[in-house]
Amino acid sequence: MHSQFRPVRGYLLALAAGLAFSMPVAAEGPGWSSNSVVKKLIVTRDGGINVELSPALTGCVSNSGYGASFASIYPDHPGINRIKASLLAAYLSGGTVKLYFSDSTCKVAEVMLGGE
Repeated sequence: MHSQFRPVRGYLLALAAGLAFSMPVAAEGPGWSSNSVVKKLIVTRDGGINVELSPALTGCVSNSGYGASFASIYPDHPGINRIKASLLAAYLSGGTVKLYFSDSTCKVAEVMLGGE
């Protein structure tokens, strides 16, 4: 009797797993983002950097108005050049990163290469 429901159960489990991986990551800070891949890097006119990740962030207040999916490293950050180099390396290699947000606007304070 239960064997007729196994294909449906398998389909529902696959659907739930697929949705979990495609869901955007909410901007919750302070704290670390989930393991992500760098999708876009933008150097803003004031010298800051905006970064878009996959899975996507939501609820961010990005520098220069790039939208809610971009985290920002502001030009006054003392490690901006090292963070930029790390994000560029991750972007070019397709490697995993985690960003540490100092507040709920996705203001980046630290970057972890390799994730956890």
